[in-house]
Amino acid sequence: MVKSILLLVALLMAPLACGQVVDTWAFDSREQQQVALGIAGQLRCPQCQNQNLLESNAPVAVSMRHEVFTMVREGKGEAEIMAFMTQRYGDFVRYSPPLNAGTALLWGLPMVMLFAVALTAGLAIRRQRRRGEP
Repeated sequence: MVKSILLLVALLMAPLACGQVVDTWAFDSREQQQVALGIAGQLRCPQCQNQNLLESNAPVAVSMRHEVFTMVREGKGEAEIMAFMTQRYGDFVRYSPPLNAGTALLWGLPMVMLFAVALTAGLAIRRQRRRGEP
């Protein structure tokens, strides 16, 4: 009985034993750190639901974050880093993907849906007024 209780407690406590990844990245300057954190904040984790690289502790996010930090330390600019990450992971990795043929639906769909809702609501109100209903 005691063994069963200890096993149950151990199983319940197991998730608490899993630690989170802690980055101890050393930058050459405060400016480098700000640039790196700014870029990592603009990139989405491909594994997580709507988390940027700074918020996510998924293995792929940690790897991407370290890649960004390394590239900043090597002196690469934001445009070059964004181009590399976009080439490697696709436009999905950017929170604000560029407007092109592949992302037109992503940018245009909200406007189309808003127009459709407004049109449907307008037609419903029009029908209701024709019937003389309040």
